[in-house]
Amino acid sequence: MKTIEIFKVVIPPRQRTSIEPQPLRELKGSILSKGLMHCPLLSQKEDGSLHLVAGERRLTAMRELHEDGHTFLHDAQEVPKGHIPYSLVGDLNLADLAEAELEENLLRADLTFMEQAEARVLIHNLRTQQNPTQTIADTARELSTRSGKTEVAERDHLTRAIEVVKHATSPRVKAAKSLREAHRIILDDQAASFRATLVKLGAVKTEHNVILGDCIKVLPTLPAASFDSILCDPPYGINADEMKKTAKHHYDDSPENAMAVCKHILQQGFRLLKPRGNLFLFCDIDFFLELREYAKQQAFTPFRTPLIWQKGIEGQTPWGKLGFTRTYEIAAYFTKGEKGLKGGGPDIKEFKRPPRGDRAHAAEKPVALLQHLLTISGDIGDAVLDPCCGSGPIFEAATAAKMKATGIEIDPAYHAQACARLTKEFEGATGNEFDDTATEQELLA
Repeated sequence: MKTIEIFKVVIPPRQRTSIEPQPLRELKGSILSKGLMHCPLLSQKEDGSLHLVAGERRLTAMRELHEDGHTFLHDAQEVPKGHIPYSLVGDLNLADLAEAELEENLLRADLTFMEQAEARVLIHNLRTQQNPTQTIADTARELSTRSGKTEVAERDHLTRAIEVVKHATSPRVKAAKSLREAHRIILDDQAASFRATLVKLGAVKTEHNVILGDCIKVLPTLPAASFDSILCDPPYGINADEMKKTAKHHYDDSPENAMAVCKHILQQGFRLLKPRGNLFLFCDIDFFLELREYAKQQAFTPFRTPLIWQKGIEGQTPWGKLGFTRTYEIAAYFTKGEKGLKGGGPDIKEFKRPPRGDRAHAAEKPVALLQHLLTISGDIGDAVLDPCCGSGPIFEAATAAKMKATGIEIDPAYHAQACARLTKEFEGATGNEFDDTATEQELLA
């Protein structure tokens, strides 16, 4: 049994960027009870140093076992304290070493989809450096012998991986659960960006207006008394951007920022509304009373209790089986003067939430709900404002209600999604379909 002191092993940058605690604990238990089955794989450099090729999880497990004072076996022999057993590989080039590491990881605890993508792209890039004529098909053929996938499956995987790695820093891509989902997000964003260009270049004629910017900065620039209704779904202040289950919230959802945005909307909203205009503000229950009092200070007349949006029977279960399923959200209603509504009906509004796969924005409200609120609030031809329009459902709702909408969105990706809705509205009205393969130069010609 060959061993080396752990601190002498050089660990180069790895494909695996994190080691999950639970699988590591299970591996340590297995080594303690059954002994180390397979030792880490090292390569020796010209200076005599030994570099890790594969087996970082096992190396980490053995180091922690030593630190905890445990002894364990390999090949029926006790491993010396502070040492690890190892196997030595030949003088492999960088691409071969990368392939060996990928094979090691695929055969054991799964890499994340992004780690797998980055590993495959690294191997392809290294092979391309060795052989400039190397193709994706060539690399896929080599990878298929190690991964057990077919060449066709590896080629598809590598093709998607190359595109996904280019956008690895995108919050929406990071939030994806699989390579396929990440690739679809990229394609959707590219299509939305192109459609946003159509709107920018005037290729789409619409009465709606979508503004890219921070509503705190944009609202003061809009003319006074220019809107009949304001309908807004701002940040809730529940740190949704930090929650794993709601990772698609790509905005500052701290309580401080959310309250600042809501108060700014109320402050500017009174100025922007026409006499006797209405304002609906979705908010978290913890904010409701403070916002109601702040609205009074801005001279709004508030409805004393919240409006309830009943989303269905499914929802979040913060306490699991020990609590209840949260199936509703609330909105505050304010009016400038005493206009009131055209028969608001019950204060519980039942509209099913859009299916998860149909929501471009994690907090997206159903178009039917927004249309209903606009309809009971105003008249055909009214001008409506959404200061935090997200992916733009307000535009479909305003079209259905025969009103003109202005939306503001701070996130460029969601702004592009909102613009994409405008092109779809135009297509639906004219029966035309845009050719997404057209170039910007062609549009300008």
